[in-house]
Amino acid sequence: MIITYFRSSSFNTHSNCEQQYFIEYVLGWRGKSNLKADKGTIVHKILEILALIKYHKQFQHSEFEDDIVGKVQLKKYNLDDIILKVYNYYSQANDHHNWTDKDYRDCYDWTYKTINYNGGMFDPRNRDIVCPEQQFDFEIKKPWAKYIFDTPEGKISGNLALKGTIDLITKVDDNFYEIIDWKTGRRLNWKIGRAHV
Repeated sequence: MIITYFRSSSFNTHSNCEQQYFIEYVLGWRGKSNLKADKGTIVHKILEILALIKYHKQFQHSEFEDDIVGKVQLKKYNLDDIILKVYNYYSQANDHHNWTDKDYRDCYDWTYKTINYNGGMFDPRNRDIVCPEQQFDFEIKKPWAKYIFDTPEGKISGNLALKGTIDLITKVDDNFYEIIDWKTGRRLNWKIGRAHV
C-alpha cells in the first residue's frame, strides 16, 4: 500500500483498520458520514466563524466573506443567525440523515456551552487570535521516513509527510501560544483513559 503522508484522520483510520484506510484514502471511496460527526462539524464551523470575527476585528476590518454564511458584518452579526445558516447548509449537504429539531437544538446548545464555559475561556472572541484553521504540511527528515514505491507511472520516492489543519492558534503572551482543537465527542481524561464523570 502506498502511503506518502498522514493526516490525523488517516492515521487513526489506518490504526483501526488497514482495509478501511485502503478503501478511503487509496481508492478514494468514502462512506456516508455519521450524524454525530456532522453535528460536530456544524459546531466547529460556527466556532471558526467566531474566531474569524475576532481575527478581523483585530485588524479593524468591518466585514469578511465566509464560504457558507456569506458576508459577516463585524458590528451587526447575530450568532443565532449564524448557527441557523451553518446548520441549514450542513443538514442539506448531508441529507442522508433524518435531521430533527433535536439535532438543531444540540448544535445550538453545544455552541453556547463552548463559548460560555468557565466564563468564556474558550470563546474565540475573548482570545488574541493568531490564526484560525492554520494548515501545515511538512516532511519528516529522518532516515526511517524515507520511501520508494514502484507505480505504473514509475518509481516515486521521498519522505513521509504530515498534513493537517490546526483549528485555532491564540496568543497568551509574547512567550506562550495556545493551540485549540475543537471536539464535541466524549470528554476523555487521558491520564486515566476513560470519560470524565
